[in-house]
Amino acid sequence: MNRFRSKARAAQALAVAMALLLLVLPACGGAPAALSASISAPDAASALQVSQAVTITGKASGSGMKAVDVYVDGVKFATVDKPAQNNDFVISVPWTPDKVGAHVIQLKGLNDKGEVLVASDAVFVTVQASAAAAAQTQATAAPTAAPATATVAITPTVSQPAATATPQGPTASVKEGDFVNVRKGPAIAYDKVGTLDRGQTAAIRGKNSDGTWWQITFPAGPDGLGWVFGNLVTVVGDTSQLAVASAPPLPKAVPTDASAATAVAPTAVPAPTSSLPPSALLPYSQVMRFSPRDTIGDVPLGYQGEGKTTSLVWEVNGAKSLELEITAVAGSGIFAQCPAGNLSTITPNDAAGKRIPLTVPSGQYQVNIDGKGYYLFTIYVVRADGSTTTIPRNVIVDCYKTQ
Repeated sequence: MNRFRSKARAAQALAVAMALLLLVLPACGGAPAALSASISAPDAASALQVSQAVTITGKASGSGMKAVDVYVDGVKFATVDKPAQNNDFVISVPWTPDKVGAHVIQLKGLNDKGEVLVASDAVFVTVQASAAAAAQTQATAAPTAAPATATVAITPTVSQPAATATPQGPTASVKEGDFVNVRKGPAIAYDKVGTLDRGQTAAIRGKNSDGTWWQITFPAGPDGLGWVFGNLVTVVGDTSQLAVASAPPLPKAVPTDASAATAVAPTAVPAPTSSLPPSALLPYSQVMRFSPRDTIGDVPLGYQGEGKTTSLVWEVNGAKSLELEITAVAGSGIFAQCPAGNLSTITPNDAAGKRIPLTVPSGQYQVNIDGKGYYLFTIYVVRADGSTTTIPRNVIVDCYKTQ
């Protein structure tokens, strides 16, 4: 009897120990946290403008994550290496678009070796020209007559202090981000001569006609001067007495005769130099598969009563154009007994023996093939850099190995 009681006590003690272990395990971490990364702002509907600062916000988390890289247009823009708690990283990075057109933003979570653990969905945004830049460029491109006293040329009479010196009078410094572009004149159409970096302070020497740009002391600029956009800098001091400074000529020739100037329709900002789709800004990657049935190599259709309808599915990033062509070729290898297919039995027939454009970067193309034989589906790719490549896949109808 005592022996049975001892066994009962041992079983009861084991049960209690197991229960305690189950309680302790979750406190020690439990199952690894799932990896995730997402961008909350800006989104595709955001109204972004050139030279207007925005904040890239988001979150990334998961076991083993040690840092998060922020990518803009496929290039690493910033790194967040301090988690808010545990393995949760809160992203809040200032970004100032410097050109119009499409841009792509993405987050990548890294481990301690710098390897990518997870990437967020890419967010595509469109940046427009700022209203101030457009108005100023137009005013500069087509000047109107003004009293001689309306514009005062500022000529330095003393040696110019460095941008990091402590100047007298009003000053400008970076408001957000790590730097602000300094240009030859008060518009984004002017060439950039350098940057005013965070922590630097520059003396303000003058302003443009509508007060949207400041002329600053900048040793690397022409005559030791440069221009910064007012919305991007913090101004300290009284600017009410500043004179309107004359702007240098635009990089492109503009009419000097007033009547000729009115005949020219000035462009607010330079038009984008290309019509690349936003996905072309991503690193190159390719996926080509068939649904609902796909294999690593050849795709079988119609064998043993199976359907002869399939959907070609593709996703190709880093490309500016895609084309599809279906051709008939003789089988090879284990399909050597399979004859070349019959292109006239393909429905729809628009890609049979000729190329048709595909949507970039992704899409589906449903096709039915009744004729027995061997077919070759080829996607022709033109990458963003102009180079070309192909993605081929064979489709076999009513043939199987040596049949």
